[in-house]
Amino acid sequence: LTDGKEYDVYVSYARNAEEEEFVLTTLRTVLENDYGYKVCVYDRDSLPGGIITDETLACIWKSRRLLVILSSNYLVNGTQSLLELKAGMENMINTGQIKVILVEFEPVRKMGHVKELKRLKTVSTTIKWRGVKSQDLSSRFWKRLRVALPVKRRADPSDSSLETSMCDFV
Repeated sequence: LTDGKEYDVYVSYARNAEEEEFVLTTLRTVLENDYGYKVCVYDRDSLPGGIITDETLACIWKSRRLLVILSSNYLVNGTQSLLELKAGMENMINTGQIKVILVEFEPVRKMGHVKELKRLKTVSTTIKWRGVKSQDLSSRFWKRLRVALPVKRRADPSDSSLETSMCDFV
């Protein structure tokens, strides 16, 4: 792909043990190792010591998709996850350069207080994670997620950018 994007997908999630375990152990591992996607996870791919807001925005702008892992913890005001959600929505609405995919990690009942999310649910793909039922790579979850993600790039052995790179501010 020649769109100037460094990552196929940026993963936005609540920074707590359960979501972090899912993102780092299951989601990232499958997307990178089994499907060959280049995944940006802020805590791993951002430069240390940078301004969180700038680093977050830079990482999102360098990604083709924003994968939002929805949970009740995600919707807490003042969190980095809400900053990521708003930045992704703004990018999607104003430029159309990123698409947002919602993964319902757990049922979220009080979505209405975050107007961006309510609006986003009407225009984005929402995929439900069903725990053990979704773990198998042939499950509906993984099939739907792959359809929503960008077409996978062919790996070019001479391409040194395939190494894990830091998400730097451009």
